[in-house]
Amino acid sequence: MRIEVHPKPDGMRHVNLMFCEREPDPEDLWVRERLEAFPIPPKRVLRWEREGRQYQVWQYGECLIGDGLFFIERYKGVVDRIRAVCGEELDRAAMGRGTLNQLISETASEFQEHARFTGDGRGELTVEVVDEAKLRERMLQRLDAARYD
Repeated sequence: MRIEVHPKPDGMRHVNLMFCEREPDPEDLWVRERLEAFPIPPKRVLRWEREGRQYQVWQYGECLIGDGLFFIERYKGVVDRIRAVCGEELDRAAMGRGTLNQLISETASEFQEHARFTGDGRGELTVEVVDEAKLRERMLQRLDAARYD
């Protein structure tokens, strides 16, 4: 999932949550589930192309999605850490994309509450997982279990 934020003339921002239709990301499952339960639907649902990929775009005003965006970014950060920590194993996993996305999503859900933001020297926020060794161990357990199901 891509997140694009664009300023509006009134000082607020549009938040575009972009879901790739052909190659969904693991965080798409969790984010879509949370947003479908959100009391206010997206302001617009659009279809855009970026870098040769087609996206369904859910557009919100920052004033509506602001607090939720924190949790979405934290969750997405955990998914990104899983990919970084377990990249080789995920690349070698002999399973369909949907199954792999589900396993990553489940693992991220388990760890996202323990994740925290830290800032770098440029003021950019990054997500750190409290214990990457445990994150890796849990993801590998899920991969092993899925191979024998």
